[in-house]
Amino acid sequence: MIEQHTLKLLFICLIGGAAFCYDVPFGQTHTFLIRDEAGQLTPARIRITDLAGNYYAPVGHEVDFAITNANDPVSTELGVLMDKNRRFAYVAGAFDIKLPKSPIRIEVVKGFHYRIYDDTINLANEPDSLTIQLERWVELPEDNWYSGDVHVHYIDPATALLEMKAEDLNVCNILISDFTIDQDKFRGAIEPISEPEHIVYLGQEYREDQLGHVNLLNIKERLIEPVKPIRQYHYPLNISAYDRIHPSGGHLSWAHFAAWPGLEGPLAAVLRKVDAVELLCTIDPFHPPIFASQVVPEVRMNSGLRLWYRLLNCGLRIPITAGTDKMNNQVTVGGNRVYAQVDGGFSYESWIKAINEGKTFVSNTPFLSLKIGNQGPGSVLNTAAGESYRIRAEVWSQLPIDRLEIVANGELLAEKSIGATQRHAVLEFLIQPTESTWIAARAYQFSRAGARRGLSLAQRRDAGGGSTLFNQYYGTLRPETLFAHTSPIYLLADNQPIRSTDDAAYFVKYLQNAMQWLEVDGRFPSKTAKEEVLEAFRQGMNAFESLGESH
Repeated sequence: MIEQHTLKLLFICLIGGAAFCYDVPFGQTHTFLIRDEAGQLTPARIRITDLAGNYYAPVGHEVDFAITNANDPVSTELGVLMDKNRRFAYVAGAFDIKLPKSPIRIEVVKGFHYRIYDDTINLANEPDSLTIQLERWVELPEDNWYSGDVHVHYIDPATALLEMKAEDLNVCNILISDFTIDQDKFRGAIEPISEPEHIVYLGQEYREDQLGHVNLLNIKERLIEPVKPIRQYHYPLNISAYDRIHPSGGHLSWAHFAAWPGLEGPLAAVLRKVDAVELLCTIDPFHPPIFASQVVPEVRMNSGLRLWYRLLNCGLRIPITAGTDKMNNQVTVGGNRVYAQVDGGFSYESWIKAINEGKTFVSNTPFLSLKIGNQGPGSVLNTAAGESYRIRAEVWSQLPIDRLEIVANGELLAEKSIGATQRHAVLEFLIQPTESTWIAARAYQFSRAGARRGLSLAQRRDAGGGSTLFNQYYGTLRPETLFAHTSPIYLLADNQPIRSTDDAAYFVKYLQNAMQWLEVDGRFPSKTAKEEVLEAFRQGMNAFESLGESH
């Protein structure tokens, strides 16, 4: 939440257009100390400007730092660029900066649970050393939620550690792939630079552009070949990686599922070769897929979010994760993140285990809670006929949202509008299920006037996708409005599985479309390889048909 007395200034600066960067030819060096709620120095992301919007960089940082891109990857970053040319610097807690003796604006961001510090001061009236006191703006009901970004590229572990501490992030998964330059850095263990509550791990993104992309986390033995260059064939299938990493505790999630379910995504789900889908990453989950979309039946009516709902309706208990797919310094680590509720002590292994068990919610700012009694996401409750259950959804948000909803088997069960100044809302609903049902909560900014006006959600931010309030504070590849969603709680009536004939038939058609594409356009090293791939898709179709018949 932004301090009330700075709202007028913030509005002027955000509406006023792009700011300029400015080197100080003269002025006095000031020392700033950023302290957390315990009074300890804490890393953060800072932006200091004069009242005309000219940006000043701390000592050791560049004012006009270069914007990195996939064609010129670098390992270290000291700053990031947000919408409206808003430059920020990462600092370790104490920093020196040369400033004129005139009014300046100071903005400090430290993840989602700290109040965004935004104030103006006149340095002519201040000492040379100043303290910025941060505060957590909300006390959450449970403290065993740990956040992570499952999908990061192009930064080294030292950069990751500074940025994730500044963004209040617990886990950063740097993914080696065919387009990266860090294949020799894989060690199959957490990075030695990691700290007890800030863990860096190098995993892998295993990719084929039509089949889809998968995130391989907690892999211990070796990278899955071929690593480099990009795969030439639609063989082997991505699901082959699951069998190679799972015996040693590896995790496979479907990368940027909402944008890129690929030909193979539903196949991986029905054959139980995927631990989770990365629902929040690179595109708004309400948007239809934009990659390999030619095989998606009724694509305009089936967003990535709807595809996940359909899989759940087939009885496939698939949790959700989130990541940024960070590839440059216009994206903040953890801008999209997954929170996992860890039992016992926090570790990388316990965090992965919590994700696999569905004890998660994804977010790009809101903190979202879902409870049935004392049970949360991932829980399975056996119900009896006539029994009632009270569902409680609760949301806290640093930036404005306008909807809190409860969803059952993909359909809206209850909803609540959130006022423009509200940062907390509760929604309760009493349910008496007559059939097996999954329940989830979601919160988002969608219907507020102007929230999405002028946006092209399918375009990257750096290619003119448009500007949002969120992206003036946090960087993601495409424009984003606020969104959070829990993994489900499952209510099983008389211990019967969840089944939907219509949704099972939908995915039979999906896999038929994929097979037709592979028959005509697929590339294979041999006829035997092609037949192996097509046989896997036949098995997937048969599995969905069986799920539909058992309803």
